[in-house]
Amino acid sequence: MNKKRLINVGCLFLCLAVLPASIAAQKKKPRVKPITANVTVPASNPTPAQRRQEAFMMAWATLNQNYFDKTFGGLDWNVIRLEYQPRVNKARTDAEFHRILNDMIKRLGKSHLEIIVPEYFESLEKAKVKARVREKQLAAERRAQAGKGIDQQTPDADEDFKSLEGERYGIGVEVKMLDGKMVISGIAKQSGAALSGLKPGYVIDKINGISLEDTIAQALISGTSLTEVRHILPIQIVESFLNGDADTSVFLTCIDESDKPKEFTVPRLKLDGETVSISNNFPEQFLRFESSSLNADVGYIKFNAFALPVIGKFCDSLTEFRNKKAVIIDLRGNLGGLLASMVGLVGMLTDKELNLGTIISRGSSQPFLVTPKNKHFTGKIVVLVDGQSMSASEMFTAGLQGSQRAIVVGERTGGQSLPAYWTRLSTGAVMVYPIADFITSTGKSLEGTGLEPDHPIALDRKSLLQGADTQLNKALALIADESAFVALGTKKISPTAAPLLLTSDAPPPMIKAIATPTPLPPPGPNDPRSLKMVADFITAIGGADAIKGISSYEMRGSIETDREGEGLIEFYAAAQFPDKYMMSTKSTAMGDIREIHNGKTSILQSDIGVDRALPPNPYAKNTHLLWAFFYATDLEYLNGLKYEGEYLAEGSLRRILSATSPEGWYVGLSFDDKSGLLKTFSLPGIMYTFGDYRKINNVMLPFQIDMDRVMKIKLSWLTVNSKLDASTFDKKVKCFDKAN
Repeated sequence: MNKKRLINVGCLFLCLAVLPASIAAQKKKPRVKPITANVTVPASNPTPAQRRQEAFMMAWATLNQNYFDKTFGGLDWNVIRLEYQPRVNKARTDAEFHRILNDMIKRLGKSHLEIIVPEYFESLEKAKVKARVREKQLAAERRAQAGKGIDQQTPDADEDFKSLEGERYGIGVEVKMLDGKMVISGIAKQSGAALSGLKPGYVIDKINGISLEDTIAQALISGTSLTEVRHILPIQIVESFLNGDADTSVFLTCIDESDKPKEFTVPRLKLDGETVSISNNFPEQFLRFESSSLNADVGYIKFNAFALPVIGKFCDSLTEFRNKKAVIIDLRGNLGGLLASMVGLVGMLTDKELNLGTIISRGSSQPFLVTPKNKHFTGKIVVLVDGQSMSASEMFTAGLQGSQRAIVVGERTGGQSLPAYWTRLSTGAVMVYPIADFITSTGKSLEGTGLEPDHPIALDRKSLLQGADTQLNKALALIADESAFVALGTKKISPTAAPLLLTSDAPPPMIKAIATPTPLPPPGPNDPRSLKMVADFITAIGGADAIKGISSYEMRGSIETDREGEGLIEFYAAAQFPDKYMMSTKSTAMGDIREIHNGKTSILQSDIGVDRALPPNPYAKNTHLLWAFFYATDLEYLNGLKYEGEYLAEGSLRRILSATSPEGWYVGLSFDDKSGLLKTFSLPGIMYTFGDYRKINNVMLPFQIDMDRVMKIKLSWLTVNSKLDASTFDKKVKCFDKAN
């Protein structure tokens, strides 16, 4: 059986739970002259070999600049480059190259180092096409039934497709490796496994006639570590062999409670869950969330990945459990996910600020502090973990354990806990790489060692066959024992910083703070040539009266950032002059992040739980997105205009002006020589670049805005003088904003 690699999501900044590799022994070699991280881009039509060379240098240079351990674990990274370059030169195919590249980065021996090949993304696209075909088939069936007089509702086709696109089919089991055997540890209600008579404690001996015992032996012979086989192989078996297409079945041979082989034909039914995304540049994941009341005093929450939708579901569960004395959070089998979601989740479990640990990157360290939400649970908390609890689930648990907010029960976690980023290579592959280490509040790194539970309890097959979950039972016993929680809540945390917003998918600061420079001397008189250029610009965009007639605007579009791996982010902004403005950015990972200025207060809020007041803005008029554009037409703002010269940019001539603002700051402007339109506007610490002008209500306005070379906003829609609802500039109330 060919082993199919499973892409496991860890945490985001990003953290990704990927398989560790051993560091190959190396003899000391003389250092060679390092090369820079700048990569020369090949010609416009590069050959496959050139693409592979570019991808290799990008991967090597990215790690050379950003890998969190500047010592590279004792390896000479320049020597590694020289060692692998000849192998890359000889690679005949992208698949061969990707294997070589993966081998190189695995030499570092850390988690969250992985090459995700483009074939993986192609398979996802094929699945979406298949879902679209099914949607059309269902629509045709509905039309046929309607034609026969059968009363059928006809839902929106796009909504149908979204539902089909997120479906996942399988037999509905969880599998653990116990005593060297693959044992069913859990079965979902109304699943194919439940309907077929499978039971927890049954050993899966064969899948479609393939022996799992032989598979495990072969994996160990091929060099797969025992840890990987124990923790990752069971998940791979479920995802790659037990799950599959709709309307299919899998044939199993299991060892039952009498230790005798028993055969089952198990149908693959729709699994309970939803497809979620943690990034535009990363494969989608299947989220399963379970919430139930175990008894009058104890609520139970289980989820298999940290993702944005978990925050709302978690909040709804805590609302339901508000009168309970305790909550059990089951993170067994949770591979991690969005680290930033911990801001909201942990904030709903505390009534005081908690220090979850420290993020240590190559050049800095920062505490990971979380503040309480209005809705928060203050009762007892027990967290269940096992060897398949990795990355964000380890950090979440360690944060609660280290701050003495929760008791941890189960088995040592997987020890894969490095915050990571990713970058797309020229071959279409994505490289995931760690950019930091997470140190617990007790001063320990979880990488390679994992988290030790307060109460180590292992699952065993005998108990499972008897219908007992030893780890869950221990949690319930601790909750019933008042003395078990006496020591919790005594640790004091000293606040030192604002909460971290940990994600690579979050947009940069929406409006960059303007630096406070040394005021310039009083400006001289305006240069007539410069005055004419500004006047020509005002005329070109519609005239002074048309500009002054703008009292509000709305715009939609997308943000493309220059930071690695972020891709496109949805964008919306609205302004009501003179002092109301809001900007919203939405991404698949972070949801909605809103910056709001309503004339009275300025706030930042997000779906993940970051919610704080922004400092008072003494330059209210400088807040909205088009402030620089409008100030370029304001001769009361531009003092001492002076012609500074010209230069060529992007094939056209630009003419440069300087001025002094009323605050005494230097202002720089440039105009296109042919059109007379504003191209750049700068103050100390910030520069705007404008392009793609279009006429809206007789005014030429820019549809492309490059903010300080950090993020590029491309508008798809813009309107002026529309009537804006007052609620546009209000804070959006989330579930966790509502008190218990």
